[in-house]
Amino acid sequence: MSEATLISLAFFLICVLFIMLLIAFTKIHNIQKSLADVSPKDLYPFMEELRELVIESERIADKLEDAIAKKEELLEDISTLAEDKLKRLETIKVPEEKPVLKQYYAMQQKPSAAAESIYSQEPLTMRDKIAELIRSGLPDTEIASRLGISTTEVQIVRKLDIA
Repeated sequence: MSEATLISLAFFLICVLFIMLLIAFTKIHNIQKSLADVSPKDLYPFMEELRELVIESERIADKLEDAIAKKEELLEDISTLAEDKLKRLETIKVPEEKPVLKQYYAMQQKPSAAAESIYSQEPLTMRDKIAELIRSGLPDTEIASRLGISTTEVQIVRKLDIA
């Protein structure tokens, strides 16, 4: 190849490179212009939507706090009722005013033949009756209706006997 051909080829390549650089600069300028042309008017719809989302999330948070407070109150009420029922169950005595419940607890801790014979001779407390019916496999509603008590009392005794 001659020198003139090489120079014309180099000139042609420089022209193509220059055109490509001009195209790249115009594209970069257009992108920069479109990014810089964001006005506050364009952002207002987005800001309004964000504000509405924040307000809605605050509303939901308030509802959740109220629901949690109500559930806590309900749990406290249930806890108080359960404690009252437990105290009532612990203080139930047989007609002869004998502390059968203490004997029952003692037998659960150290069962012996003598304790079992004493227990079998004593009339059953309400807790003993409930426990016996639970062991026989009756459902809570049936036990409650037979003994004239609430199903909650039956469930409490069931939980106490399991523990």
